[in-house]
Amino acid sequence: TLTEFNALLKAARDDRERCILLLMAGAGLRVGEMTQIRAEDIDFKKGYLHVESINAKFNKPRTVVLLPQVAKAIAKQLNGREKGWLFPSYREGHISSRQVQNILDGIATRAGLQDVKRKDKAGKDRHRIHPHLLRHSFAIWSLDNGVPVGDLQDQLGHASLATTGIYLKASPNHRREAYMRSGLSDIFSGKKP
Repeated sequence: TLTEFNALLKAARDDRERCILLLMAGAGLRVGEMTQIRAEDIDFKKGYLHVESINAKFNKPRTVVLLPQVAKAIAKQLNGREKGWLFPSYREGHISSRQVQNILDGIATRAGLQDVKRKDKAGKDRHRIHPHLLRHSFAIWSLDNGVPVGDLQDQLGHASLATTGIYLKASPNHRREAYMRSGLSDIFSGKKP
């Protein structure tokens, strides 16, 4: 929920952790895409992030819309740098997806939201709050707030509209709002012939 997401933001220790949260839940990025963002990929003037084909699933490049809050968090994280990784590793290169999962686990634990949901086939714990959950939440919040499903498909980088359509089932509010905006109810109320 948005309340739980705000609790995660409050539990973030620094600008880096806030930026990670906002990129996943405020831009819908996959964790692997997020770890490989470079300063050169960001167009602050137009409010876009260019996801390179080598960093995207199915090698499909795309342009992601950055909400102002997300762009502001990125600018804070870059701290004036115009080149290089958004999230550099302490050693070399960029942080890993595993590091992001560990960071998110720490944030969720501090927020009192983390617990073990189940064990996977290998016997490893699967936590309630994980990177893909934030991407999933972004998709549902987008639909609930009127973002057309085709635009959401482009934002998420789905090859098929059927994949994005899964979120329509999870978000019946979107369907209800679409019907209310359509004016279809006017036909049944006698307002339209």
